[in-house]
Amino acid sequence: MDVLVAAPLYGTFTYAWPFSDDPIVGQRVIVPWGRQKRVGLIHGLRAVVDGDTGSDYDLKAVERILDEGRLLSAQWRQLIEFAARYYHHPLGTVALESLPKALRVLNAKSEEPVMVEKARAHADRLAEHVHSEHDSPPMNEAPALNPAQSAAVAALVDARGFDPYLLYGVTGSGKTEVYLHAIAQRLRRGEQVLVLLPEINLTPPAMALYQKRLTGHRVVVMHSNLPELARTKAWFEVASGKADVLIGTRLGVLTPMPRLGFVVVDEEHDPSYKQQDGMRYQARDLALMLAKQRNCPVVLGSATPSLESWLKSEQSAYKRLDLTQRAVPGASLPTVELVNTANFPPKEGLSEPVIQALRENLDAGRQAIVFLNRRGYAPQLVCNACGWVANCEHCSAHMVWHKRDMSLRCHHCGAGQRVPQACVCCGNQDLSGFGRGTQRVEEVLEGLFPSARVLRLDADSTRNKGQMEDLLEKAHAGEVDILVGTQMISKGHDFANIGLVVALNVDASLYSHAYRAPERLFAQLMQVAGRAGRRAGSARMLVQTRYPQHPLFSALMAHDYVRFADSEMQGRREARMPPFSYQATLRADHRHLGNCIEFLRNAKAFGEAICAAEGTVFLCDPVPLSVVRVGGIERAQMLVESESRPSLHAFLNEWMNWLTAQKGAVKWFLEVDPVEL
Repeated sequence: MDVLVAAPLYGTFTYAWPFSDDPIVGQRVIVPWGRQKRVGLIHGLRAVVDGDTGSDYDLKAVERILDEGRLLSAQWRQLIEFAARYYHHPLGTVALESLPKALRVLNAKSEEPVMVEKARAHADRLAEHVHSEHDSPPMNEAPALNPAQSAAVAALVDARGFDPYLLYGVTGSGKTEVYLHAIAQRLRRGEQVLVLLPEINLTPPAMALYQKRLTGHRVVVMHSNLPELARTKAWFEVASGKADVLIGTRLGVLTPMPRLGFVVVDEEHDPSYKQQDGMRYQARDLALMLAKQRNCPVVLGSATPSLESWLKSEQSAYKRLDLTQRAVPGASLPTVELVNTANFPPKEGLSEPVIQALRENLDAGRQAIVFLNRRGYAPQLVCNACGWVANCEHCSAHMVWHKRDMSLRCHHCGAGQRVPQACVCCGNQDLSGFGRGTQRVEEVLEGLFPSARVLRLDADSTRNKGQMEDLLEKAHAGEVDILVGTQMISKGHDFANIGLVVALNVDASLYSHAYRAPERLFAQLMQVAGRAGRRAGSARMLVQTRYPQHPLFSALMAHDYVRFADSEMQGRREARMPPFSYQATLRADHRHLGNCIEFLRNAKAFGEAICAAEGTVFLCDPVPLSVVRVGGIERAQMLVESESRPSLHAFLNEWMNWLTAQKGAVKWFLEVDPVEL
């Protein structure tokens, strides 16, 4: 029989079946793997018995059956097979790594971890949560919908079969209410619902809201930061059909759901949906394929849709549902103002108009957000005498100064060290930070407004379990006057009393070499602006920039995503960039950059021989990555482009035969539909 094993090898592995009971596709088994034992999945059956191989060697036999295989259905395997095929990744790795660790890694002391039995028993104890129209209670405390919301809900409830929708709604327009009302109707039909969120920090408030509103239904959450037992329990609840709603990050899309009838992808534009290691999949795109395979509706929601999704809606491949007004009566979008830093040079990062606006906002009893997408105290620590800069020993990057614990940290490899008392080159003790991060802005604000309660929300302040929830609770309770944060605060949070938003250090993305940078910047600014004015009363947003004439800001000031999308789309169309072309990147890693470049040049030469006849695929020259060295490893990549998706994948299929045959110390990674270039 054919067995899948989590190994960087393509194809399946054949084992003999020594048991009297017939094998079942989808069963987890234990198989010998060299001198080890590994968990495998039965993928296919053959009429082979122990010792009868038709070859010169005997087959190794499956050693133990771990389960009956009913949870890993043919529907789940169909999605896994598509993902492996589309992203050109080993099927065994895709299948096994989509499972909780407890289901795919053997315990050192026992072949079946106790954790699995606890999780399975937990799911078995749950009462069935399959409801009909007659026994499902109404939603708790559901606010009244406006006409646009009601129309969107009606469309989603009436949808039958595979039907992709783009819910395009301004920030604060009540997209979550649309989801909840549509989900409630779906649950009455006995369907399961998958709700995807882009980041872990958005799951606690979503979980609390969905549990509160969808009474009588089992709602579970799943993400990579859950304790392993909690994740395994949630997996069994969902896979057995006992949970009704799964709220998850991108890994949720690969979870078996036997009664799946509706899929929601919130903030569908967010780059966090793209996995950055292992199989580099796009969860939004897999959610669309999942809905297609399961023949059910899927809704993608955003105030700033990705250009890929926007083009689909323009071409009528997606049905668009528009929410053009804020849901709360009297609420309005904030007035956006630009502060030209040529006229008002910032002092300690803040210009005089920004300081004055913050002072007025505090006097009015309103809360403010100061958005800076750079954590730490300062991006660089420098010597004012000789110009020495604290660089990471393992990466081609500067160490970031974190003043609170007097440490230097590399945000690429994670290396850290104490701040030196003197310059390591000249001995000068006059070391200072160059540039500003959220910690430094927090310190400046505390000095400017000593009576204000300033709170910082970034990856450093929320590092420990429960910190994120505690900080957000303080903000929602009105115990914070100024909230300083990174992109963490730019989406998904419904703050009631934000009267002012300030955006700092936005210019770097305006003229970045990364073609997606303006799209991401516009989305970030629109999203963080949307935290203000969500209740009655006026609100403002101030953006510090040296380039107020940039067309991006014209669209931002008008809250006009359509204007920005049309302009950006025209540039992409002329340059034949996505969504008007299709891309893949081949990355090579080695301790010596020359080896990476040589490997990629050889790969290009072979690739050009493949596509010479058709000429529909173009291979660019290899280039080092912008941060070339991370963790002592040099990195380079090569871009592959085509205006035809089938042509690109036909090329990649043949190219992969050459790549997988290469032996040597260079590690390579293929990424389809890259978002970081």
